[in-house]
Amino acid sequence: MRPAKGVGLRDQDGFTRIVLIFFLVLFLAACATSLSRARYYLAQAQVRERSFQTAEATALYKRSLMEAERAVKKRPSAQAYLLQGLAEVRLSRWSEASRSFSLAASLGEDKAENWAREVSLYGLALSLEEQGLVESALRLYSVLSERGKFSPVVQAALGRLVDNRLAQLDGVPEKEREKILSKNIEIVGKALDSDPACGYYHYLLAQLLGHQQKYQESFQEAVMARELGLPTLEIHRDNDNYIVFCYRQLRESLTGEAWTEFRQTYRLWIEKWNWPDEETPDWKRR
Repeated sequence: MRPAKGVGLRDQDGFTRIVLIFFLVLFLAACATSLSRARYYLAQAQVRERSFQTAEATALYKRSLMEAERAVKKRPSAQAYLLQGLAEVRLSRWSEASRSFSLAASLGEDKAENWAREVSLYGLALSLEEQGLVESALRLYSVLSERGKFSPVVQAALGRLVDNRLAQLDGVPEKEREKILSKNIEIVGKALDSDPACGYYHYLLAQLLGHQQKYQESFQEAVMARELGLPTLEIHRDNDNYIVFCYRQLRESLTGEAWTEFRQTYRLWIEKWNWPDEETPDWKRR
């Protein structure tokens, strides 16, 4: 007996729909896998970064970016663009990150709009500084430091601001010097109010207080910076050297009970850090 008219076509249409659904599921699974990998590599890079494994962290950020770009090509989404932008920020690709965050915002990620703006301003400030327009760059760094919401940009801008201001202190009259230091201490203090667990902010404050010759306060900030963690090995070691500098300054200025008390405190810390003596950080003997 011959099949009823049209049954074969309906069967064929049903099979086609099943095939399409199958490939759609595979497509969505591939996108999800790329996003998952992007998140995973980003998290692993941050772990390596905190351990000062810079080369490994950079490689993982690049892998995260690659997976995010793959997800964007397969199925553009706010989450994919956001992950792409975060990896680009960590790789200091500021203009690309600004574009990625803008695209994430256009797809519904509200916080990405402000991030895009701040990343763009920071990239502009770097360009201005490189072209010799330092004061214009410093104004942007100051605005981002005081009003920024995106932590990586705020930290980067505040670091550039403090580094530049400290470099300008040589030859400046004492009254103007104190004004510059006080203003920057105020800015760093506000950043610490927002994020008291940021070791880098404590490191910057230690540097500023040291220039005011407030070595006991400066030492305390440097200790907190070390305990909370610093973003790079270079800064970590600079902070250790600065702790030793504070120790030497206080050894010269403190006497009697004040010196005895400080020295006991200092020894407790260096024992915790496994330093061989008061003036040798652990990494110097390796």
